[in-house]
This record gives sequence, structure tokens and C-alpha cells, in this order.
Amino acid sequence: MSHLWLIWASVALEHASTARRARDAALQASDSTEVSHWMRQEFDASLVAVAAAAHSLDALYGSTAVPQSTRDQWTGRRTRRHGKIREALKLLFETGPVQTQWVTEFEWLFDLRDAAAHAEESPKLTVPHPVGTNTDPNFLAYSTESAARACRLLLTVLRRCADYPRSSQPTAVRWAAAHEPDITDLESRWTQT
Repeated sequence: MSHLWLIWASVALEHASTARRARDAALQASDSTEVSHWMRQEFDASLVAVAAAAHSLDALYGSTAVPQSTRDQWTGRRTRRHGKIREALKLLFETGPVQTQWVTEFEWLFDLRDAAAHAEESPKLTVPHPVGTNTDPNFLAYSTESAARACRLLLTVLRRCADYPRSSQPTAVRWAAAHEPDITDLESRWTQT
């Protein structure tokens, strides 16, 4: 069985790493054309990393970690998708100590993903970018910093689920045991980049 949450997590980490390398190249660039090229590479990779991190959490919600009976609790409700994901994870895993932080971080991630997926363009003033130039605000919203933040959130959620399944939830316990090595591998790949 292919686990889409795991595939999306790999895509997020790979593109966040690409964004970081592009930023480094932009900072080393000697002319504005080269800086622009590397900024675009950073933007593209960061956009994919952010979307992939959100997709991974979304796919986790649809995975064997979350039984259909749990997902059915939100049928007909107007709860936003990231709220459903958080609430489902709360029912299956011990998320108490991180729940408050997750509310803010999930909202940030899914709002950023949704802004890219359902874009509404309008003229905006340029903003300063860490490479030392002014640019379109999207180049700051989808930057190596946002890609790294999205990946840190994703890895934090996955680690929490692997380490703290509720003992009263056999599906969660089995999922955590089966996927702990996958999550450790993702973490290892993240720290090596």
C-alpha cells in the first residue's frame, strides 16, 4: 500500500531543501539577474513544500490512522478541513500539550496552502526579502522560512502521533508502531539537509 501522507511528506522535505539551497545561491549571486533566478527557484520550491506539507496532513486524515467512523463525525458540519484533521488526531493521539500551538500552526499552514490553490491576485506593494531586495509579497510568503516552518510542523505532528497513540485506540496504536520507522527516516532526512 502506498501511503500518500508519507509520499507528500517526502515531497515537502525535498522541496524545502531545494528552497534552502536556492536561497544560499541567491545570497552568493553577483548580479541582479542571477539573484532573480535563484529567488524564483526558492519561491517555486517553497510553494511546493508548503502545499505538500498541508497535503501530507490532509492525507494522514484520510489514512488508516483515522478510522472512517472518526471522519464521519464531521459529516454535514462546517468545520474547516484543518480543524477536522486536528480534532481527529486529538481523538486518536495524546495531543493535549501541543493542541493550542497546533491550532495556530495548522491555520497558518492551511491558509497559506489555500491562498496558493485558490489564488486571488491583486496589485500589492513590494516587500523586503531576506536576500536584500524588494519583491512581490508572495516571494516572502512562500520562502525558505515558510517551507521550513511547514516541514517542522509536519514532522512535529507525525512524531507526536508515533510517540503518543491513545492506548484506548487500537487503530492509532497499530498505526504508530507500523510507521514510527518511516517518521524516523523523514526526521533523519530533514536533519541531513
